[in-house]
Amino acid sequence: MATVLIVDDEKEIRRPLAEFLQGRGHRIVVGHSGAEALALAGRRRFDAVLLDILMPGMDGIEALRRLKKADPSVLVIMISGATDEAAAAEALALGAFDYIRKPFDFHDLERVLATGLAMRG
Repeated sequence: MATVLIVDDEKEIRRPLAEFLQGRGHRIVVGHSGAEALALAGRRRFDAVLLDILMPGMDGIEALRRLKKADPSVLVIMISGATDEAAAAEALALGAFDYIRKPFDFHDLERVLATGLAMRG
């Protein structure tokens, strides 16, 4: 069981994703912005962060940069509805474990999450 931070500005993404992962035994915390992700991560450690790229205010790329600076070992999986290969490449270069496009298959996301968690040890 992992503690997972889900950060997405769309409630329609956060809610079903949280329910799915909770149903798989994970502890879930949700945020709606990059700034909130940083505030939450500053108060507690997460096993994984699912982070949207396109959000108002601080985008996911900047949030990823700051999360990795604060904790280089944090497992971050980027999610995005946009087909932006440059953003995906930048996220991976900044240390994201993977990049998954919306709409995603929950089971594929679960597999990526499980793989990332297993690789962290």
